[in-house]
Amino acid sequence: MFKELKEKLCSKKFIKEFIFINIGVFFTAFSLCIFLDPNNLVVGGVGGIGTILTNTIFPNLKLSSIVLVINTVLLLISLFSLGKEFFFKTLYGSLIYPFYCFICELLFDVISKNNLLPIDNLLLIILFGACVTGAGMGLAIKNGGSTGGIDILQNICLKYFHMPLSTSLIIFDGAIVLGGAIISGDFNNILYGILFIVISGYILDNIVFGGFSFRAVHIVSSEHEKIKELIIKSFDRTVTEVYSRGGYSSKETKMLICVLSTKEYYNLRSIINEVDPSAFVYVVHSTEVRGAGFTYEKQYK
Repeated sequence: MFKELKEKLCSKKFIKEFIFINIGVFFTAFSLCIFLDPNNLVVGGVGGIGTILTNTIFPNLKLSSIVLVINTVLLLISLFSLGKEFFFKTLYGSLIYPFYCFICELLFDVISKNNLLPIDNLLLIILFGACVTGAGMGLAIKNGGSTGGIDILQNICLKYFHMPLSTSLIIFDGAIVLGGAIISGDFNNILYGILFIVISGYILDNIVFGGFSFRAVHIVSSEHEKIKELIIKSFDRTVTEVYSRGGYSSKETKMLICVLSTKEYYNLRSIINEVDPSAFVYVVHSTEVRGAGFTYEKQYK
């Protein structure tokens, strides 16, 4: 058991994921402590709650301290409501996030004392902060990490109320953004919050799924055998044959299905045009490719 654990911890895959999780969590903390909190911008999440509390009830406390307390409470709730497995999976990210917030607060003190970031344009701050947050969360999630916080509440709603994660995210983040606007009296923050959530979400999706730019190609042709041979020979991969029948002609035939990179697809299109210009082809964008014997992900031992 200990030997297997040691091999896992020393594997290239684990080390790579550990590094990228830490980079992602740091980026998220950096955006919160350098761009958002100093400008009293509330855009959701535990960081948004922390900004509200430091501006109202606990003005003498550091944001990192409040984030640590909230994450710890939510961790304990997750232990009893979601089980030990979820608790341990979320434990590291939930504790390292406030630590990185503390580091970034020290960094911001140095920056502000030396006037190294003289930016007072809120729109630029929102745009850049959203990009950094989206990239950070994307890196963390893609490598199996998390910053805890609202993720825990979302999973509780999913388990006990069967509420989709997207719905609960809108509800929680929307309530936090609205609360921040009400307390500050500046309802422009609602628009800033919406803009931030949309942009960071877009960046997050592109980070998580951006490595999977592939096309699932479906081909119906009388020359399917020749096309199949050329695919295997040209791209060094096989295809799936699906027996099908034309709805109008009732003619039995085979449909070929293969998954290729975008570059490979354009080469395949040329091949199909040469072999059978009248072939019926439709293409679906694939956001992820997995399965026994077929993967685009590099395997680390």
